[in-house]
Amino acid sequence: MTPGALAKHSPGMVMTCDRRVAVRLLLLISLILLPLFAQAQSGSPHERLLPRKGDIEIADWQPAVTLPAGSRVVRDVAYGNDPRQRFDVYLPAHAIDAPVIFMVHGGGWRRGDKGAGGVLQNKLDRWLPRGFIVISTNYRLRPDTAPLQQARDVARALALAQRKAPGWGGDPNGFILVGHSAGAHLVALLAAEPALARAQGAQPWLGTIALDSAEIDLVQIMR
Repeated sequence: MTPGALAKHSPGMVMTCDRRVAVRLLLLISLILLPLFAQAQSGSPHERLLPRKGDIEIADWQPAVTLPAGSRVVRDVAYGNDPRQRFDVYLPAHAIDAPVIFMVHGGGWRRGDKGAGGVLQNKLDRWLPRGFIVISTNYRLRPDTAPLQQARDVARALALAQRKAPGWGGDPNGFILVGHSAGAHLVALLAAEPALARAQGAQPWLGTIALDSAEIDLVQIMR
């Protein structure tokens, strides 16, 4: 039987062969690219976590946030004596028992800022017009402050924000913790061990959202 006749009478067989060819081609490409990827990712997980100069420049440059019409911001509310222990409160036009998004920035535990527009702007654009309050907090950074103490900073900020929420038109029982990258690690610590938050005076919150797609073995990369 000719190949054309085979294709005419057995289309399923031809499709199976095509899939096999595609799989083999994908495997071949993987074998070629894998050594290059491994070389690019060489070094310990901790070394790969350390920022390069270009990374720091990109991370440190952030556009200033813009506020939706009618909203306003209360800046640099202090929850401790260190200059990094501050948070900003973004208020919608008419907040009445408003739910509160409590945002924790990323930056490899050693850099980043509560005003980072690249992370914060889309939250403001979406949630302020819907009547939510958005709070963005700083915390002390490595190498002076270890991640566990950073989590305590976040909990301390959360506790103060909950106490002050009614004065801003917010619901102290309506907090949602959101963390990005290293901030996702910190809010995950509080979610996994709520006693850390209670010890700083924080009350239970509605939920925790960890926005992170990077390393998972945090114990290993922190060594």
